[in-house]
Parts: sequence; structure tokens; C-alpha cells
Amino acid sequence: MNKLITTLAAIFIATSAHAEITIVNPGSEEGAFRQVLTTIGQEVEHDFVQANNPVTAYSYIDGASTPVLTVWSSEWPGDADMQSPAIGADNLVALMTYETMMCSRQFANLDAMAGQDVKIATWGSEPVAKFLTVLGIQKDINFIVVPFGGSGSTTKGYIAGDADTVFTITTRQGAIEEDSATSCIAFSADGELGFRFVDAIATVGADTATTDGLRTLVSTLSNTAEWNDKFGGTVTYVGGTGANVFMFEEAVVNFSK
Repeated sequence: MNKLITTLAAIFIATSAHAEITIVNPGSEEGAFRQVLTTIGQEVEHDFVQANNPVTAYSYIDGASTPVLTVWSSEWPGDADMQSPAIGADNLVALMTYETMMCSRQFANLDAMAGQDVKIATWGSEPVAKFLTVLGIQKDINFIVVPFGGSGSTTKGYIAGDADTVFTITTRQGAIEEDSATSCIAFSADGELGFRFVDAIATVGADTATTDGLRTLVSTLSNTAEWNDKFGGTVTYVGGTGANVFMFEEAVVNFSK
């Protein structure tokens, strides 16, 4: 499999008019976005920009002189006044959907939180805040958000004791459950949490050969044991198909409500 990936990467570089790309990570250094982008980056010639947040990332993307590869969350357009790159059939490399979960060392289930103030570690984004507000109203819970920049920093903050409950993606379940006092008590996959992340791996300013080469590479990578070990609990949909574009656009609309 490694030989096949190397061959695909070589074909991509040889056939692309712009072999060198700039990979821009809009997430944290410890988060899932960096994991995705560095996994792809191991196979292609690139420069790497660690932007740490989508506002800074967009400024790099907007002014880039080389083709860009990035990951962009469908939740970010739900934040007022945030600029986002256009993502559509021509530049969408793949979608990744992340199921979410809530874990706690204080509560055995959501019902046990009723009538309580619950300090919760999670992303400091407007769509997540809206989701927790709605869930709190439904369940009579007052969630007090302790905000972090991504799944990695959220996990670290929770383990460090910054909060006794955490809302994050299921790829972090193993790390969170290393805390023996923690139980993961609710999951989007079970329908108990009505929130999942839909993220786009996309190019900006790249030609068709570059984007198609990256699609082929991600398709191959997503079927490897390494990818599944890193991103278990996610589903990867490769290509700029109408269905994939619609899925991303629908998620943007839902997060913007």
C-alpha cells in the first residue's frame, strides 16, 4: 500500500502544472485538521502554514501565490462576518464527517444534568454554542462553555481539569477515556446529540490536474489502516460530486440557522 501511495504521489507531482502547494491549517496544532493535512502532506511537495484559526487562515489563502490545500469546516460560515473560500465541484477534494460525543466525570447521562450548571469543554465557535444552548433548553441544562480552538486543545483542557464535561468528536474518545473517572454518555451516532461536523478538504487556486491528483491520493489514503486508526468514527467522501457539494452546503445552512 505504501508503494502505491508513493506511486500516486509521483504521478500527481509529474502531471500537475503546479507541483508545489501551500497547505494551510486553520485549526490548532493538536487538532484533527492538522492530522488530516499532515497525513496528506507526507505524500506531496508542499509548504506548511500553521494559521491556528480560520480568520488568519483566510488571510493566507486569499493572498497565496501558489495553489492552496486546506480543510474548512461547514460550521465556520455560521459565525457572523467570517470570510470563507468558495467551495464547490471544481475544488472540493473530499468531505469528512465527524460524529460527536459528550463525556463526563461528573454525570452518568444527560438526564442527570437536568437543573444543573454544567461546565463543558468544547470549541469556542458560534454554531457549537447555539447547539449547546438548544440542547440545554430541551434538557433543562445550563451549559457553561469553556472554549478551546479545536479537538486537540479541547481534549487537553478536559484532561487537565478545566471542565468536568466535554463535547468533542468521537476520534478523541480513546484519549479522553484514559481518564479513568470519565464515561462517554451521549453520541450523535445514536441520535442523542443532533450535531456532527462536516469538513471540506479543498484546493484554492489550483488547476484541475492538481485537484484531481489530490482526490486520487486522498481516496487511496482513506482506505489505509493508518487513516482508519487516526480518523476512526469519520466517513470520507472523495470528489467534487453534486452529492458531496450539496452535503457541505446543507451543513453550512444548518449551522447558519
